[in-house]
This record gives sequence, C-alpha cells and structure tokens, in this order.
Amino acid sequence: MSTASNTADRKRPVSSIVGWAFAPVIWFMVFVYMIFLENGESAALVVLAVVWALPAPWLLWVSWRMPRSRALTYIAEAGALLSGLVALYVTLLEFLFGRDGPAPLALTLIFLGAAAVFIAAAVPLPGRRIAYGAAALACAVGGIRLRLLSSETTYYSGTELVTTDELFAWAFLGLPALGALLQLLWWLRHKARAA
Repeated sequence: MSTASNTADRKRPVSSIVGWAFAPVIWFMVFVYMIFLENGESAALVVLAVVWALPAPWLLWVSWRMPRSRALTYIAEAGALLSGLVALYVTLLEFLFGRDGPAPLALTLIFLGAAAVFIAAAVPLPGRRIAYGAAALACAVGGIRLRLLSSETTYYSGTELVTTDELFAWAFLGLPALGALLQLLWWLRHKARAA
C-alpha cells in the first residue's frame, strides 16, 4: 500500500469525526434559517418540515447502520439526540406558545412518532434499550398529557422550562435522565460481571 493511501486512510476518520461533530451545528443553522425564511410558501414549508424531521432518520441510521465502539458513531449519536431534543423543544414552542388548554392532536402525534423512533433505534442496541425506552416513555407520556389532561398552565418561551407544569417537566426531562442513569448502572454491572 502506498504512503499516499495510508495518509488518506488516516485523514478520512478525522474528517468524518469533525463532520459528525459539526452536523448538529449545521442542522441548527439551516433549521433556524428555514424558520425565518418560511413565508407560508409551500416549497419553503416542505424544506422546513424535512429539516425539522431530519433527527429521526439520523438516529435510526446511527443505530442500525453505523458500527459500534467507534468514536465516530458516538459523536453521530450524540448529535442526533441533541438535534432531536432541539426539534422537539421548538415543536412545543410552535404548538403551545400563547395557547391555553389542551394541545392540538398534531403535537401528540409528533410526540408519539418520536417515541416510535426511540423504540426502533433501541431494537439493534441492547446497550441503549433502557435509555431509549425511557425517552420513548417520556415522549408518549408528554404527548398524551398535553393533549388529554386539561391544564391551567400558561406555556411560554424563555430561559426557564417550556412549561410550569410539573408533571410534564418530570416526564419530559426526568424520565430520560433516569433512563440514562439506569443504563449506565446496567453497563457498569455488565462490565463488572465480564471482568
């Protein structure tokens, strides 16, 4: 093998890692740009919807197609999760800002769709099933809670949580955090048994 091909092989993983590390930033910039560009035109709305939904296939691609135990895969997974969290947060603001009472059905369907994505992403990854299962449960509980249980909560944007509703806040933030902690404990136990 030539020296040039060895150098190219070494540079490729570094460029891939940098690309995946910047992917959430690029996604966010395009997302914000499309939100401000969108004037009700159908083409702009379609592009915005595609960009908005991109974290879902991104996470599924990482789970089903990328090899495990590589830094590149973990960076891509973190980017997909971060982008998905931002997309869900902006979705909440879009649907609930200035609205009283139950959320529209479309918001519940989006949250149930996010739950389905987490379940599908967990299928090939035994080491993520607890964490992704907790995230799926959080999405399902949050979406159903916002739709079916009437609330006097005022939804708002700002530096605080998206809502003062404690049940929703615990479901949306607490369940994924608990799932991540339990997944870490499961991993440590599994590693200790293997040693």
